[in-house]
Amino acid sequence: MSFFSAITDRVRGLFSDEKEPGIDESDNYQAQNREKIIAFSIAFFISVCLWFIVNLSRDFTVTIQVPIQVASIPEDEIVSSEVPENATVNVSGEGWNIISVYNNPPRVLLTAQTEQINLSEQMRNQIGAFSDLNIIQVQPTTVTIRTEEKATKRVPIVSNVQLNLRERFGLLNEPVMTPDSVTVSGTYTAIDTVTEWRTESIELDNLNSDIQRDIALEEPGQGLFIDLETVNYQAQVAEFTEAEVRVPIRTVNLPAGRAVTYNPSSITVRFDVPIDQYSQIRDMRPFQAYVDYSAIEEDDSGRVQPEIEVVNTDFNIRLRSFQPQRVSYFRIVPE
Repeated sequence: MSFFSAITDRVRGLFSDEKEPGIDESDNYQAQNREKIIAFSIAFFISVCLWFIVNLSRDFTVTIQVPIQVASIPEDEIVSSEVPENATVNVSGEGWNIISVYNNPPRVLLTAQTEQINLSEQMRNQIGAFSDLNIIQVQPTTVTIRTEEKATKRVPIVSNVQLNLRERFGLLNEPVMTPDSVTVSGTYTAIDTVTEWRTESIELDNLNSDIQRDIALEEPGQGLFIDLETVNYQAQVAEFTEAEVRVPIRTVNLPAGRAVTYNPSSITVRFDVPIDQYSQIRDMRPFQAYVDYSAIEEDDSGRVQPEIEVVNTDFNIRLRSFQPQRVSYFRIVPE
């Protein structure tokens, strides 16, 4: 049997369903299946490679986004005109060259030395390294670069974070952001109206523990720059419980020789306090209730509303309500 005949018989055997007789036909059948799969995989791979070689040798026309970067700007100046981030470029050429540019488009550098720049010409010069590519169209065709003197301004950072706490939980104090301000730079016109800088809008749900995380700042608009990207946001969260205390009513700014009595003479104040502070405060009176005598003089109904003031600031207490809301009063006039 010739070499060619032997190869032909072997190939026929790979794609034949007949089983070779033998002691262990199952092993032979599995071996034949593996050989068929290997042969098919090799053939498929070669076919794909040939398809790529043939097709990528043809000419294609594609649209790519080329990044634009402005360079050579003095430190004390800033670009005041709108410069697009990317240029849309239609190029044609052999598929192999198109793939290299499409996957890794070159960055076009523009200098601020000239105000009006022909972007089409600049693109042809910088992509000229790819000699087999033809640039058909560039959008925009020209770019205007104007610069102005740079100005800076320090403004406070405002939180745009919404906290949704779990029931019976609350903040021990106002959230703190570090740093609490940001330096904004840009043209004098652009930063003149900037009075604050906000964090990104974010909502945190079902909170029942302290918070410490970095929050991103809002992206600056055209012609503005900030020296920070994130701030550290911290807030203390605690579980609260309800408590109440009986507080007598007193009169302030009372003229000499005058006296006022109230009915009832005290009110019940309900408030929230952190659970870990409850045992310390339950025997205290952290509030005072008072009525300004001027309110009595201006009243003609015979009833006034007491004012409630926290007198013990060592605890994180929050006023809920007090009863009654209004009380009767009697002025004692001396004889």
